[in-house]
Amino acid sequence: MALGRLAKIARKLRLIAASDLATRDKFRYAMRWAGLSHRSADVITYRLRAGASVALRKGTTDYKVFDEIFVERVYARGLARLPGYLGHVTLIDLGAYTGLSSIAIARELAAVGTVVDEIFAVEPDPDNFRVLSENLRTARLANCCTAFRAFAGAEHGFAEVQDSGNGAWGMRMGPPSESGTPVFPLAEIAKSAQIDTPIVLKCDIEGGERQLFLHMRDWEHLIHYVLLELHTEFLSVRELSACLESSGFHWTMHGTAAEGAGIAFFLLERGLALPLGVSTMRCCSSTG
Repeated sequence: MALGRLAKIARKLRLIAASDLATRDKFRYAMRWAGLSHRSADVITYRLRAGASVALRKGTTDYKVFDEIFVERVYARGLARLPGYLGHVTLIDLGAYTGLSSIAIARELAAVGTVVDEIFAVEPDPDNFRVLSENLRTARLANCCTAFRAFAGAEHGFAEVQDSGNGAWGMRMGPPSESGTPVFPLAEIAKSAQIDTPIVLKCDIEGGERQLFLHMRDWEHLIHYVLLELHTEFLSVRELSACLESSGFHWTMHGTAAEGAGIAFFLLERGLALPLGVSTMRCCSSTG
């Protein structure tokens, strides 16, 4: 038991050391992770390499999200499967939270020579949205980002922000309403992007992906790659595969889902348009 605990600590420290945090802030973050920091500030700013910075709120799920994205690098494996010759892309970030995913994905792509020309960050929760706007500014991405306090869905409307019980990172779309937070169709957001620039869609919308993928014929011709955090309680892997098989395009699904897992990460890669009546989808399983 003791050896297992030490191995986990050593692994985490290696990941922090290899992260995008600035050198001094790697130590600060490691102390915070180990419970050895007792700073009482409500918001703590961490510097990233090249002068950018992000703010994390005390007593929220901000640290969990930062750890998942910047330390564990959950999107890095999917991004590594993107073609190296993309050059320039547009990023649509659904469920942008406080901007951490937009920032991390833009920096991961820049490291391999792909420039994110535009970011469309979509986040419905007002508290998260305020921090998102500030984080994009301090990460030096505000000039190329359009932020929407909204949901992404299949059609225009309004809905209430619903707390899933998982804290600030688990806000989801509630029932339709006459007023409240706007719902924008994904196709409309995608059509705002630069012409002929490949679109990378990051989707983490707490079950809202069911509505999107059941209506993917509305937007699939606009999106080239999807970084998907799938919440299998709402849309199972089998149902996702069925959506892709019913598509008008050849889709390749990279990734695996552990047996009984509530969350799975996939990269979906759109291929050529299919002749009418033809349906095919290829799975490329990956491990690790």
